[in-house]
Amino acid sequence: MKNASMVGNDYSLRFFDVLIGVDPVRRQQKAQQQSPDKERTLLAVEAAAREARLADAKAKEQFGEFAQAHLHDQVADLLAERLTSLDDVKASLFDLTPDFYSLLDLLSAKAVTLNQLDPAIKKIPWLEADLLKLINQPKYRGRTASGGLIKDVKTGLGFLGIEALQYLIPVYGMKRCMPHSTEPFHELKNVLWEYSLATANAAKALAGLYREHAFTVFCAGLFHTLGHVAVTRNYLKLYQQVKREELLKAREARDIKLIDALDVLEPEADFLSEQLTEHAAVLSADLTSRWGLKRLPLCQTLDQLAEGVGYSGASPMARVVQQAQTFVQWQQLKKRQRLTPEEMQQMLKATGITKDALQLLVQTNLLKLDT
Repeated sequence: MKNASMVGNDYSLRFFDVLIGVDPVRRQQKAQQQSPDKERTLLAVEAAAREARLADAKAKEQFGEFAQAHLHDQVADLLAERLTSLDDVKASLFDLTPDFYSLLDLLSAKAVTLNQLDPAIKKIPWLEADLLKLINQPKYRGRTASGGLIKDVKTGLGFLGIEALQYLIPVYGMKRCMPHSTEPFHELKNVLWEYSLATANAAKALAGLYREHAFTVFCAGLFHTLGHVAVTRNYLKLYQQVKREELLKAREARDIKLIDALDVLEPEADFLSEQLTEHAAVLSADLTSRWGLKRLPLCQTLDQLAEGVGYSGASPMARVVQQAQTFVQWQQLKKRQRLTPEEMQQMLKATGITKDALQLLVQTNLLKLDT
């Protein structure tokens, strides 16, 4: 299934190209050079190897390209297989635990108290530790009589307040799911996090304008990138796995030319961008469907984004998230001059972003989380 939202696959692919750092000139050249026969076999690599033995620089470059194409044919097959197994995908992410999902449900209730939150938080050790770390920052510790270290999370919850906790807790959850490393894409883990938070904050801001439930759309905006994290993690892991296997074969065959070519190969930004565009939205919906949420309609909202029902066919809640998602992508593409004036108008119009909504979002600090 492909993500076919009204924003359009072309704009989404362009955005992910920007997110990962794909060279637009390289993408265009690659598209022009794409062979009608996409099946690359080892024979093609061996043929290129013969050319490389001529010690011609161009032949060596072509050999490297064939070797990379052969690697990616294997990676693509393995990745497609991995992403169809939701258990495997789930195992590749940090386990937030069922207690965390129950806590999200509790936070979505119309009325929740600190007395209810305290025992729920204490069932989740990593969350309790994160909140204690925050509470023990100087601005909160100064509120206690002694100013000493706070060891019981319940003492500090009152300093934060219910409203702040509503948004902090899902943020800490999504932050835990983010990859520790996205090498060789050095900045990807940071920009992916910023995209998640910006979409969540944009949805929260729009919720007031459209009178939708702020916590629900915030969570949908925040967790809509779970699939992006999963695709990124699995692609990078499988690429290194296949590369190691091919290097081992080349060393056993004492093929110095192939060893030298494989040694310098790295994961490709344009390949990852295409995989994100195709698979990420569906995975986000599928992963949250396993959370067993009873109150929070997170999966239902993300499922509409994944199915590509379009703005007109979406629920009011999904429309808010679509607008938030579109604005953040539009803002980044505009900043990097990747949109024509006509395309800028088309993107906003596709998800019904009005002048009032646009003005509100432009004036909102989308990377700030009040605590």
